[in-house]
Amino acid sequence: MNKKIYYMGLLIVALSACAKLEEQPDSILTTQQFYKTSEDAISAVNSVYNAALNNGGITMYNRLFHLAFEIQTDDAIAGQRVTNIDVRAMAALTQSPSNDRVDENWHEHYTAINRANIAIDNIPNIDIDVTLRNRLVNEAKFLRGLLYFNLVRIWGDVPLVLHETTSLDKDAIQVERTSVETVYEQIIDDLTAAEDLPDTYDAKDAGRATGGAAKAILAKVYLTRQDWDKAAAKSLEVIQGPYGYGLFADFADVFKVETKNGKEHIFSVQCLGGNGQGNRLASSCTPVGIPGIAAAGTDEPTEEAYEIFDDQDRRRDVTFFTSLVSPKDGKTYTFAPHFRKYWDPSTIANPTESNQNIPVIRFAEVLLIYAEALNEANHGPTMEAYNAINQVIRRAYGKPTTVADATIDLVGLSYDQFQEAVYVQRRKELMFEFQRWFDLIRTHRMVEALHAVGKTNAAEKHYLAPIPQREIDLNSALTQNSGW
Repeated sequence: MNKKIYYMGLLIVALSACAKLEEQPDSILTTQQFYKTSEDAISAVNSVYNAALNNGGITMYNRLFHLAFEIQTDDAIAGQRVTNIDVRAMAALTQSPSNDRVDENWHEHYTAINRANIAIDNIPNIDIDVTLRNRLVNEAKFLRGLLYFNLVRIWGDVPLVLHETTSLDKDAIQVERTSVETVYEQIIDDLTAAEDLPDTYDAKDAGRATGGAAKAILAKVYLTRQDWDKAAAKSLEVIQGPYGYGLFADFADVFKVETKNGKEHIFSVQCLGGNGQGNRLASSCTPVGIPGIAAAGTDEPTEEAYEIFDDQDRRRDVTFFTSLVSPKDGKTYTFAPHFRKYWDPSTIANPTESNQNIPVIRFAEVLLIYAEALNEANHGPTMEAYNAINQVIRRAYGKPTTVADATIDLVGLSYDQFQEAVYVQRRKELMFEFQRWFDLIRTHRMVEALHAVGKTNAAEKHYLAPIPQREIDLNSALTQNSGW
């Protein structure tokens, strides 16, 4: 009896901490009892979205990526009002393997992955419409692929868990790290399967993964892997595909509630203020960067981040606040720049909530992926590469995106010059969309860039985050990354 209790205890610990594999969906029912109807299957996949994207708290795409990784970059600092020692440590790059922000990111990813695994394993056994069944499985695969893409970029080798953990065997619950190469193979397999997802959905299902979203993330995977030809080909499929994607004429429309889930939004975290009702995938998101109110202290940009924009670049005033009309006294207050992209003016009376979606990938980034991949594949920019990046630049300066403009268009650049131009445009276009840290890592510019803004603790070891110490303590199969 004692031996049985011991092994049961091991399983409980593993499911709650080692790889954060929870018995989900939360219910007193077993999975065999639960998966019976189409409603059960839809609920199971919705629970993956909920865990993977936004459950109403500080989750990976709702500030946690910022607090754990974006705050390390040359774009952001911990403001004077930050009191959390783990956040301050992340910003200064003095964190330890016990840092709670790193630990929480690991936890949330594996919680969502376990839910995806349960859905993928069980939905095929339900006697429901074949088209719906296949769609739901591929949605779960899309999310699992996206989650592992995050994990492998942050930690390198990570445990690759593809099925619900049901065994009490120690080998089943203490999973060792899998090579980066093998993890990427699985990511590509999952996203390739997800390419069969629908092109669009009805409004009630806004925010679900589409075939175009799978192709866009897959293009980004290939770019990260430096598989330039595949990155260019896959991004071109998105650009020329039947999805109706395009750039908004005005950059500000990318970040307005009334234009969310528009033609530029390939895949976004769905946000809805208040109780989050009205969309099965939506929950309240936390606005950031507003001086003196919600979350102001942790979302301050570096001086350089503001100054890389010139006065004519319309992205600057969408990305930053420098003034605000107070809802209390109607006066206009000015201040040093703060981030503003996700601020929802309609919730100023309750600034801890927002209806503004958070982009995971949008069409402008696909254009920049295409431009970068073509330049790398051909060791110099092609006409198509210029056209892609110039569309983004023209929109930034309020120009028609499809009309050549000699005053701002890039022309006649060398391979190195074009590479730098894409790097700069990604920073400007995608600032505070949780891309900068990954760009610094994949281009191997992290140490140099951070030292340039005074973050001199940045070192080679920071190219991979520490494996959370709690995971190592609970799982003897895990090893720590070098330098930690």
